[in-house]
Amino acid sequence: MAQGWRRSTNETLATLQDVVAIESVNPELPGGSRGEVEMVEYLCAFFAGCGIPFVTTDVLDGRANVVATLVGADPSRTLMFECHMDTASALRMTIPAFEPHIRDGRLYGRGACDTKAGGVAMKRIRESGAQPRATIQYAGAVDEERFYRGALRLAASTGADAVIVSEPTELAVVRAHKGIARFRILVTGRAAHSSKPHLGINAISQMARIVRDVERDVPTTYRGLDHPLTGGPTLSIGVISGGTQVNFVPDQCAIEIDRRVIPGERPIDTLAAFQAVIDRAKSDDPDLDAVLEEPYLMDESMETSEHAEIVLVAAGACRAVLGNATVTGVPYGTDGSKFAARGIPTIVLGPGNIDQAHTADEWVSCEQVERAVDIFERIMLEF
Repeated sequence: MAQGWRRSTNETLATLQDVVAIESVNPELPGGSRGEVEMVEYLCAFFAGCGIPFVTTDVLDGRANVVATLVGADPSRTLMFECHMDTASALRMTIPAFEPHIRDGRLYGRGACDTKAGGVAMKRIRESGAQPRATIQYAGAVDEERFYRGALRLAASTGADAVIVSEPTELAVVRAHKGIARFRILVTGRAAHSSKPHLGINAISQMARIVRDVERDVPTTYRGLDHPLTGGPTLSIGVISGGTQVNFVPDQCAIEIDRRVIPGERPIDTLAAFQAVIDRAKSDDPDLDAVLEEPYLMDESMETSEHAEIVLVAAGACRAVLGNATVTGVPYGTDGSKFAARGIPTIVLGPGNIDQAHTADEWVSCEQVERAVDIFERIMLEF
């Protein structure tokens, strides 16, 4: 099949086009197949061509992290740049997901914003002959879009002194972000023919009350909880499923809840408010059989000191390249919390706006990608 997009003459943008053209949808998401396999192959060839040593480490069946290392003047110190290789599903996109067209200063395609633009400065340092002060590592991680298992493996094994996670921050230095608790509430009813609904217990109707009470009562427990960089806690009921067919009284209904956790909160502690809603509902309805299931994802928040070296160096690099620096926090989560949980000073920094991540026409600003390369290079030379 003929290529439907034109490769940029700008080396940085052309490299980004190459990786956006690779389908690396997380295989546990709709439309995912091979996952990060072709990204791993591309990165291995890329680093081999640069003469930069690299290793791959299996994390899941057929899915491996890639870590490349450029030795610095002081090999006792290491700065890691981490970027995930998987993307969100491309099934509902309104543009060709893997045709990275450039139009009006924007590069389009799944993963363009989230988050294939990270780490491209390493090749420029190698070509310029400049040696960074500290050893520089580039880590391509698997599974960020699902359970962060690639980052968890990296965090457990790295000896890095600091980590930069490339996510779309519009080139702001993010030193704090929220964590997550994700879990299901399951209601079990009793099936019956819909012509005699009084013989059954309608699990959907019972769940409707729980949904109402969760959205009304749980937010009241957030009062007094706030963080100057991330804002307050939030919850979202993102999935509901139940019933078998329309002429059955449904005997099951489940909801999935996403509870965002601010720095200072523990994800496990957030479950108590939801259990209290269930307990009150049970006391009012003896037929209610509702269970808060074991969480399937618990992820800590992240907060790095404003005085940490990586924060100061990154802010200085932004000022040098952009003329100003924004040090802030964000409401979403990233791979960064896994490193921070190990006591490694971590920031999030990258081109693009998070509002474009996962969208039907995902894109990233070409200008921000080029500025990110300059910022990353300066950080590498000054850390």
